[in-house]
Amino acid sequence: MIDYKLIRSKRKTLALYVRQDGTVEVRAPLRTREAYIEGFITKKQDWILNSQKKVLERNTSRKIIELTAGEEADYKFQAKEYLKLKCQFFSRRMGILHGNVKVNGAKSRWGSCNRKGDINFTYRLIFVPEDLIDYVVVHELAHIKELNHSAGFWAIVEQAMPDYKSRKKRLKEFQYRFEIEVNK
Repeated sequence: MIDYKLIRSKRKTLALYVRQDGTVEVRAPLRTREAYIEGFITKKQDWILNSQKKVLERNTSRKIIELTAGEEADYKFQAKEYLKLKCQFFSRRMGILHGNVKVNGAKSRWGSCNRKGDINFTYRLIFVPEDLIDYVVVHELAHIKELNHSAGFWAIVEQAMPDYKSRKKRLKEFQYRFEIEVNK
């Protein structure tokens, strides 16, 4: 049997994740029986093992960039100036008004948007190829019109960027192969 971490919550369905360190996480509704969960894992065993193999391969080719706190601050400043320009360009093209553009040090999200139209990006985007940065900017701007990932949201993204699916896939691969460590 495969080792896994079980997290119970008020969700309605079972979900299975292979994390970047290769560990397996199962998220389950509060009242789901252990036997049912074990059966689910057994059924998905081939997928789990294949996913763990891919994670291991990715981790061996992962590039680690080491920064000092001062370098991180410089990159945050550069990223903010650059991403403001990108937002101005794409917001005009998409006909979407946005609020403030902020930059933070988020490790697991490229960007986020709130109901006021403020957009947050991670400075880590400065290390990403430009066409993938463009995808992240368009994605966050589209959230100003649709604060979800519905079909309407993806239609807005596709209108601005017809090849968004390939960019989205490449961004995910890039994320697996790249890590920044800040020595403070």
